[in-house]
Amino acid sequence: MPEILLINPPVSLEERYGKLAPFGNTLPNLGLAYMAAFVREQGVDVEIFDAAVLRFSVEKAARYAADKLPLLAGVTATTSGLDNAMALCAKIKQYAPDTNIVLGGAHITSMPERTLEKYRSIDYGVIGEGEHTLYELYGCINRNIVPESVKGLIFRHKGDIIKTEPRPYIENLDSLPLPAWDLLPDLPTHYRPSPQSTPRLPSTILVSSRGCPYHCGFCDRSVYGNKYRTHSPERIFEMIEHLYRNYGIVDFAFHDEMFLLREKHIVQVCQHIIRSGFDLSWSCQGRGDTPVTDFGLRKMREAGCWQLQFGVESGSNDMLRQMSKDVTTRQMAETIARCAALGFSTKGFIMLGFPGETEETLAETEEFILSARLDDVMIGFFTPFPGAEASRDVENYGRVIEGSHRWSDHFVSFVPETLTEKALYTARNRMYRKFYLRPHIIKSHAARLKNTSGTMGMAKTFMKFIKATR
Repeated sequence: MPEILLINPPVSLEERYGKLAPFGNTLPNLGLAYMAAFVREQGVDVEIFDAAVLRFSVEKAARYAADKLPLLAGVTATTSGLDNAMALCAKIKQYAPDTNIVLGGAHITSMPERTLEKYRSIDYGVIGEGEHTLYELYGCINRNIVPESVKGLIFRHKGDIIKTEPRPYIENLDSLPLPAWDLLPDLPTHYRPSPQSTPRLPSTILVSSRGCPYHCGFCDRSVYGNKYRTHSPERIFEMIEHLYRNYGIVDFAFHDEMFLLREKHIVQVCQHIIRSGFDLSWSCQGRGDTPVTDFGLRKMREAGCWQLQFGVESGSNDMLRQMSKDVTTRQMAETIARCAALGFSTKGFIMLGFPGETEETLAETEEFILSARLDDVMIGFFTPFPGAEASRDVENYGRVIEGSHRWSDHFVSFVPETLTEKALYTARNRMYRKFYLRPHIIKSHAARLKNTSGTMGMAKTFMKFIKATR
């Protein structure tokens, strides 16, 4: 039996994506994989239980966890998955009352006291990065010591809630071991990106950095902060090589918030890939004013990078200013065009419904995505996550729709005072249909979907898209 059981709570694709569930993804939880690897390196017996990808119900997941009888059950939870996570914690406590339940993730990091006060089944909360905190907490519990000296922790003791001092960020990410992919369900068979997000399979995600130096108003940076820290190029390639040789992974999506930040660093990663001779494809994310030059971009193409993804958010300069994006639509259009000219597929992430949004700004966004040289878009809604700056006084600018199941950018959870909930859904569906039902876009996606889904799968995917965006 494991001493620590790390749990990804059960949340279905339908709960995460609504009508767009057929286009959703099932991705490995690298946060849990990093923590498991770290505590295992210290000699602790640890397991990962991904109840979401295994499609367990809350009841079945709780019984599975309770049967393991771990000393410590670590549950991760975002705001959007909080209901299921808390139902799971309560059930585990019911079936195994002596198990210490630890909650980590973005929600408790941004609202530690309130979360602990509201949910009595939680014994401890990890605030911020969890590797060192989890291990030190385990040591205290194992020796029956009150963990007052453990930084980055909140817990109950004799009726009081105690919050310890913040834990400093991990400066050297290479000091962490490789994520414990072996403790997850088999990568190639259990996890899949959305059907339009990869040119081939098997594919997985990587995170090579933590923190973001920018200050966008809609972003919750409470877990990893504003200080940008990255693995070395050598470690990044070590992860790629490990996954390629041990799991046959041939496509990688870097889920760093800001991969396109340091050109020298990127070029070094590319040189490692090129020298290896591995037949790989990969994608990454950046800003619309990326500092990477044409030289760096060409090196990325040579190393197999096929798609660049940009946080466009809005096609309205007024909205971009309100979001504190510090970038203009002209800069974004020029960057996207430059990348497209160099042979990259380009994708834009769009956010509708930020405070101040109007029918006019929605029309500007629609015009932008149809005129920019974008091959893909992902259109979501502003979500007032607790740790985001824009959420502090959001009720002064519209209506928050309660219910944590809505706290996902695929559901409207905030309605600006100048719009309606229906208008936001209508705008999203209209933009999706206008964007994807253009002949050149259909043609460019046909081959990609055929590679990953087959001809029949491609046709079914297309028909599901039409139905979902009506």
